[in-house]
Amino acid sequence: MDLIENSIIKASLFTLVVLVIGLLIGLQFDDARTSYIDDQISQATINTESVMAVQNYLESSNNYCRVVEEEIPEMGERNAEIGTTLEQFSSKGVSEGEKYKTLRRRYYVSELRLYNMMSSYRDRCEPDMNLILYFFSDNIDSQRQGNVLTEYRREVDNSTSIFTFNYEAEESQVLDVLKTDFNVTEGPTIIINGEEKHEGYVPLVELEQILGEGNNSVSNNTVNQTS
Repeated sequence: MDLIENSIIKASLFTLVVLVIGLLIGLQFDDARTSYIDDQISQATINTESVMAVQNYLESSNNYCRVVEEEIPEMGERNAEIGTTLEQFSSKGVSEGEKYKTLRRRYYVSELRLYNMMSSYRDRCEPDMNLILYFFSDNIDSQRQGNVLTEYRREVDNSTSIFTFNYEAEESQVLDVLKTDFNVTEGPTIIINGEEKHEGYVPLVELEQILGEGNNSVSNNTVNQTS
């Protein structure tokens, strides 16, 4: 009987040790993930603020469009990668931590700065590019919409910039302001060039038609103008 009890105790202790080690490893991975995102957001913020400073410097310069155009692609790619990484980490259960929530708020600030900068560049230099604000929720339609937007940018028009926001995220002043300004009430919702709002899932073919028609000729049946 003593032998059986000793075996049970040893097995229980071994299981406890394994669980503790697993927990510690998991915490280390979470810290590594958040540190990585933190570094990426910091770099993205520096890049965006640098170009914004250059914008102000070049306001009266003929070189404004050329200089900003050279910097935009890299910044757009970096922010897109950060957004993707954030959502990947979210699916791994990191999103409940305060560190993650803080990083997401910082990311949204960086997203809005970049969006404002690109909007200014688009208005002044009139490039053939589209800016899309994408609000998603934890549902299948949002997952499908995210895949469509990724495919559109990758296969159809890589000059399109997509700014991603979790509609259900909390404690983000940037997100609250955008949802109020564009009257976003559900995910998925996409806002094209600050003017055209599409609620619900938009298939790739329809998205190509919408963006192909240009800013001033969108079907009234599929588009609700923002208030």
